[in-house]
Amino acid sequence: MPKWIFQGNPKQFTVNKDKFPDLHDINQYVKDGKIIDWSIRQKHHTQEIMVGDQVFIWRSDGGDKNTGGIIALAEVYSEPSSEDGEYPQVELKVKETRLNESEGMVMRHHLKELPEASNLLIMRLAQLTNYKLTDDEFDMLLKFWKQPELLRTRVDKSLVEKYLLYYKEEYEGFSNEFKYLKESYKYFQQFKDPEYIKTMEWEDFQLIGQHVNAYRMAIARSRAFGQMNANSIDKYRESFLYLVHGDDPLEKRMDQFLNNDQYKLFGVGANALSEIIGNIFPEAYCFYNQRDRVAVENELDINPGYQRGDTFSTRFMKFQQAIKAHNVAELYEKIIGRKTDLPVYYEVDQFFSFIFDKNKDKHSLENELPKYWLVAAGENGKYWPYFKEQEQISIGWNELGDLRKYKDKKEIAETLKETHNYEHTPSNDALANEQFVREMKEGDYVFVKIGRSKLVAYGQVTSPYQYSQENGDQHSFRDVDWIRIGDWDVSDLPIHQKTLTDVTAYEDYLNDLLQRIEVIKEPVADYKVNESEPYTTDDITRDLFMDLESVEDAIESLDYKKNIILQGPPGVGKTFVAKRLAYYHLGTKTPDHIEMIQFHQSYSYEEFIRGFKPDTDGNFVLQDGLFYQFCKKAQEHPEENFYFIIDEINRGNLSKIFGEVMMLIEADKRGKEFEIQTTYSQAGEQFYIPENVYVIGTMNTADRSLAMVDYALRRRFAFIDLQPGFETDSFKAFLQTKGVSQGFIETIVSLMREINTEIVNDKVNLGKGFEIGHSYFTPDQDIQDEQAWFERVLRLEVEPLLKEYWFDQEDKVDELLSRYQ
Repeated sequence: MPKWIFQGNPKQFTVNKDKFPDLHDINQYVKDGKIIDWSIRQKHHTQEIMVGDQVFIWRSDGGDKNTGGIIALAEVYSEPSSEDGEYPQVELKVKETRLNESEGMVMRHHLKELPEASNLLIMRLAQLTNYKLTDDEFDMLLKFWKQPELLRTRVDKSLVEKYLLYYKEEYEGFSNEFKYLKESYKYFQQFKDPEYIKTMEWEDFQLIGQHVNAYRMAIARSRAFGQMNANSIDKYRESFLYLVHGDDPLEKRMDQFLNNDQYKLFGVGANALSEIIGNIFPEAYCFYNQRDRVAVENELDINPGYQRGDTFSTRFMKFQQAIKAHNVAELYEKIIGRKTDLPVYYEVDQFFSFIFDKNKDKHSLENELPKYWLVAAGENGKYWPYFKEQEQISIGWNELGDLRKYKDKKEIAETLKETHNYEHTPSNDALANEQFVREMKEGDYVFVKIGRSKLVAYGQVTSPYQYSQENGDQHSFRDVDWIRIGDWDVSDLPIHQKTLTDVTAYEDYLNDLLQRIEVIKEPVADYKVNESEPYTTDDITRDLFMDLESVEDAIESLDYKKNIILQGPPGVGKTFVAKRLAYYHLGTKTPDHIEMIQFHQSYSYEEFIRGFKPDTDGNFVLQDGLFYQFCKKAQEHPEENFYFIIDEINRGNLSKIFGEVMMLIEADKRGKEFEIQTTYSQAGEQFYIPENVYVIGTMNTADRSLAMVDYALRRRFAFIDLQPGFETDSFKAFLQTKGVSQGFIETIVSLMREINTEIVNDKVNLGKGFEIGHSYFTPDQDIQDEQAWFERVLRLEVEPLLKEYWFDQEDKVDELLSRYQ
């Protein structure tokens, strides 16, 4: 049965005086009410809440710091009802109450300190009323409710100990890699015998590709160990003899193996080397892959003390010294104990992987909002009985095995192509598997389809991705709570034939599906993807890599000037910033109140304001331009603000585009009293720009081909300078959410600081307006290989720009970029 958190704010909580005349606040209400009412404000939960469901009642801080948390355990006493008030209500039977810490209340600020509780949706999306819990989340909270002293003792532990205690409880679900590691250990232990290395043949070296994660992608494995890349097998023997048995310290041997032509091997890079060392000497060294670095540096907050100019091998050693200094292995053995007969650092590596998996999405609010999926139940619905009985959904492609072992969609596609000898790349199949293992989340909703004409179920995903060869005909699966089961004809709706389809973004279509299965009676705002939501200081601080002082400058300029231009070098996110400033000024994220266009040399008054343009029949008719229409829309809603964003404003001929309307742009020429006739006004027709219209332009200061904004328009705008945000906390936090380790983030920041310093110091050719912005390093997807990603951005995006800047000084560019190495 579903489990819940229902939240109430003590400062805003209202009690039905007719029904509960003697109860005056949330504490009294919960303690003495016995059977109480609670609103269901997240209406999509209405069909899910059932009599008997367990509910934790959560009192928010309400402005009094460190007073919020769980104050009662209750159960649902009646079905949701919509008879009274704006929102459906449900009756709750209160079973236990604890109103303060001394009584055993589960305090929010204590829960927030624990890694297993910090990811609760209520911790990160605090403004809701109703939160659905997974079984694991409920069991965790119930444990602390029953044993409040356990929570207090956990809070006092070190961060490493907190995570180890968390891992101890979840270990069984994260032990699937040990079979692979045992095979790798057995293979690499042979390298400790120098005589073995001396007699290795090419086939023996090729096995490295099967035992190192860096080579899971077939193309990487083929490059390094497909065909021999050296003149003879002796080169491989000598290189590995030196690496494993040389007289120099290991740090130097690693450095020589990577950089000295005498030992360097094609296709064997730093990541592979760190795994090889970890497999040969696992009693002394942990792996040093990206997952380990992110876990240690970002989540456990252990600082290895990297410095600018450290080689990879130096960083490897500093990492090992840092985890030893924090007694990670000793604490692991003390709290977890030994789970295998492998050397301890293999198990520590799996502990780090657990931390990485649990935290990689924790900063991303976007991922907290549920997605909606269509999933096929096999040909003619043959898997639906199993789905229904086992309360799960699953997908095929069993030949892929456990999908968690693949780095990305590309690797899945490559494996399918290789397995089935396809001539084409199976992109759709790869996407379905990638979405099922990574994009689908607990809390998402699924529609089960049969063919293209029928839906048979609607449910909510209640588990992470799971894999078992014992799971019927399809081994990759997720648990589901079925909300609705039936037989609905959807032959009139476009149902795709794909196995798995994300339909979240198709707002009208989604409402049609929900109505068809009678989850909602009519389209409601709760199901709209782009509904308005508050946009606060916390939101803009997270989204923009700017200091709040600059944000306030922009907002105040909008207030008194009504027109601003965001100017800055390439890659500072001018267009992105423009939209977020509009949201912040408006107070809500309301895309309908924003219009965006881009000026260019051919853009005209007729497109912007009004003019004669051909219609679909080829006749020239008078048509309103985009800005004219926008102002008319704003005039109809004088109580609301509207924002017109002009990207690359200085690319257009501004006098030609604005015409006589340029006068009306000015802040003190707004409103009906300043209305004028435009060039194409009809008899007696007037036009004005209302006071609730704000204009935000963007301008690239590094584009030498463009003229500056003319002075007539310049005095009507405030100019806000945008700077590269590499040094901001929000930039660093953003990269952490994408899986980039803290040490590597510092590498990026340090190199870009040096490059931009060189650009600024070139007063003759460049200067401050030509710096390189942070947007080059803001990926949309999680980064699986931070080094390869960064080198690709440098090679394909940053280097060409620098060579354009210093077109006659290529040596300077090469020297600058070599500092990364």
